[in-house]
Amino acid sequence: MLSRAVTAGLLLALTGCTNITVEPVGPQYKITRLCIEENPKVVVGDFVDGLQTLLRKHHIESQLYAAPLPGNCEYRLTYTAIRSWDFSAYLSDASVRLFKGDQQIGFGQYHLAGEGGFDPSKVASVEEKMGPVINQLLGQKQ
Repeated sequence: MLSRAVTAGLLLALTGCTNITVEPVGPQYKITRLCIEENPKVVVGDFVDGLQTLLRKHHIESQLYAAPLPGNCEYRLTYTAIRSWDFSAYLSDASVRLFKGDQQIGFGQYHLAGEGGFDPSKVASVEEKMGPVINQLLGQKQ
């Protein structure tokens, strides 16, 4: 009995678990351009570049800005991202919030439970990790 529990524990440690939570943007919003609010607390260097690549795949152009919000931005996106360390740095948690004016119209979160354990996919790129989040956020089913 003990050996089964140990085996199950080892398997869980090896696989890690990814949790994705999304509140998608409604179909009434036709977004072709948005502004991304710079978050200087985020130290995941390629995070914004990865987001912009994913947005372009949905035909959405974006520009990064430091507060205050430029007057020509109808839609804005805010983000948080946390990196963890193993043999190298990797994205372990991130969230995005999409707004029209002051109203939040969408939310998406990526979370790597247990910081990924020994799962080698934990060091995947921002695009690979956030792709499903952005796709679901913008209404594309997975």
